[in-house]
Amino acid sequence: MLKKVVIIGGGGNGLVVAQIVLDLIKIGEPLELVGFLNDNIPAGEYIERWPVLGAPHEWESLDEDTLFVYALLSVGKMKARAEKFKRLNIPQHRLATLVHPSANIGFNVKLGCGVVIAANTLLQPGTRVGDNCFIRANANLGHDVAVDDLVDIGPNSTLCGYAHIEEGVQIAPNSVVRDSVRVGMYSTVAAGAAIFKDVAPESTMLGNPAKRIR
Repeated sequence: MLKKVVIIGGGGNGLVVAQIVLDLIKIGEPLELVGFLNDNIPAGEYIERWPVLGAPHEWESLDEDTLFVYALLSVGKMKARAEKFKRLNIPQHRLATLVHPSANIGFNVKLGCGVVIAANTLLQPGTRVGDNCFIRANANLGHDVAVDDLVDIGPNSTLCGYAHIEEGVQIAPNSVVRDSVRVGMYSTVAAGAAIFKDVAPESTMLGNPAKRIR
C-alpha cells in the first residue's frame, strides 16, 4: 500500500527530506511525497515540484492515512522548534520515519517516530533515537548512544559510546561528543566542537576542547 508523506517545512531542510523520500522510492519503497505544509508560502504555490497544501496547523484536514515529517529547523532556535511541534499535537502513528538506503543500522537499534536518517549514517548496536530526530549525512552514533526527542545531529558528527543527548539539542557538523558524556536539553554544540565533559542545559559550546560561550 502506498504511503503518502507530507513534509512540514520548506526549502532547505525540507528538500533534504524530499531527496531521502525520492531515494527510497528509487529502491521500491511504496512512498509518495504529496507536498508541504508551510507557514509562509500560500497554499497552491510550489516548493520545487511539490505543492504547498496549507499551514502546519492544518495537518488534520489531510487524509487520515497521510504521514508527516517535521522538517522545520532554525539554528539556535531548537526550543521554539520543539514547542511549535508539540502544539501541533500530531499523534505518533501519523509520523513517518525515513531511513536512507545507504544508512548502516546496527542490531538492537531503536528508532522513534518521525525520525529521519540521512545518507551514509552509521548507527552502532544498541543506539536509541527518540521521536522527531534528524541524523544527518555521514554522522556516526557509537554503541549504546541515547538520543532523546527532537534532536538534530549534524553531518560528519561523532557520538561516542554511551553518550546521552537530551531533548532539543543541536549538534553542528564535524562535532565530537566523548563517550559517556551527557549534553543537556536545548544546548547547541557548534561546528567542529569537541565535548569532553557533561554540558548543562541550554548551553552553547564552542572549540576543542569545547567551552561554554553562552
